[in-house]
Amino acid sequence: MEKMSKADLEKEEILNPEKAEKRRRRKKKARIMAVVTVICMILVVCCTGFIVVRAMGKNSIMSKATSPSPSLSTDLNVMDKVEQWQDGWVGYNGKVYEYNDDIMTFLVMGIDKKSTSPQTGSGISNSQADAIYLVVMNPHTKKVDLIAVNRDTIADVDVYSQPGAYANTIKTQIALQYTYGDGKAKSAQLMEKAVSKLFYQLPIHGYVAISMDAIPTINDTIGGVEVQCLQDLTEVDPLLKQGETLKLEGQSAFWYVKYKDMNASHGSSDRLERQTQYIQSFVGQAKSAFKADVAMPLTLFKKLSPYMVTDIKADEVTYLVSTAAAYKFSGEVHNLAGESKTEEGNEAFYVDDNALYQLVIDLFYNEVPQ
Repeated sequence: MEKMSKADLEKEEILNPEKAEKRRRRKKKARIMAVVTVICMILVVCCTGFIVVRAMGKNSIMSKATSPSPSLSTDLNVMDKVEQWQDGWVGYNGKVYEYNDDIMTFLVMGIDKKSTSPQTGSGISNSQADAIYLVVMNPHTKKVDLIAVNRDTIADVDVYSQPGAYANTIKTQIALQYTYGDGKAKSAQLMEKAVSKLFYQLPIHGYVAISMDAIPTINDTIGGVEVQCLQDLTEVDPLLKQGETLKLEGQSAFWYVKYKDMNASHGSSDRLERQTQYIQSFVGQAKSAFKADVAMPLTLFKKLSPYMVTDIKADEVTYLVSTAAAYKFSGEVHNLAGESKTEEGNEAFYVDDNALYQLVIDLFYNEVPQ
């Protein structure tokens, strides 16, 4: 269409006002269509970008697995009964199982600074992993499970000299593995390796190590956590009376989660019981807080940054946040079965291997129909 001059437009306005009005309408419509087109293009680019980042996040998470799959022993009698046995299958209790390699598993640690180095060696950091949990996300069932690992669990711990040179591997409390790093990423990586090995080389896709000092911040940001006090902790906080139901706030939350009776032979087990109870209540309160304020997760993340070390990257967070809404917490925290002993004045927890094997099968494997 030939473009009209200003003079021709003015002439048309006088001689043929109806035609001039139609022309203005067509021009306005064209501008609106142009704007809509631009907006649509922006939305497509943004949505495509989000999908790409989300996909990149998932791929990045899965690529970080510490191993391809657990290394479980298999029942040869079961294997002999299967005509076409496949690599990676496990025979157990007369059935065949296959590892669910879509599962994402993350190691979450609560770190506490100690005034003295561990008795097992010189160490490098003066911090230990006093709270150890595995967060298991199963995309098939859309369920999140938590596994609590007793910090006194006797496991293989790699010992390093002050310069960071590997010395040897010893059997000791798994919490001490954190001391043989730098108190940051290296320590977390050593813990990731030790926990993976404890669980038969279980693939772990990322870690988060948070200082115990962050407990009041985490607790109060979501509005406090209600519990029924399991043990008498009035020695450190007069509010923490056994059997008392209260909403934990500030330092009360800190002591409830962190305190350990050093004079009790079951001090670590008592603390783990309280931590488990606290987490179960925390999840419910956090869900309510996040629903009331969609920006709450970001707020909490920013507040935790000074206290936290993690290898979970931005694109991975994007993926996890975008999928988390579809998952439901099972409500159960799986505590490892085993036996606590006192050895040379220190607590030692020995995991029941049969129970651990069963737990790994239950949470990380699918039965193969025969």
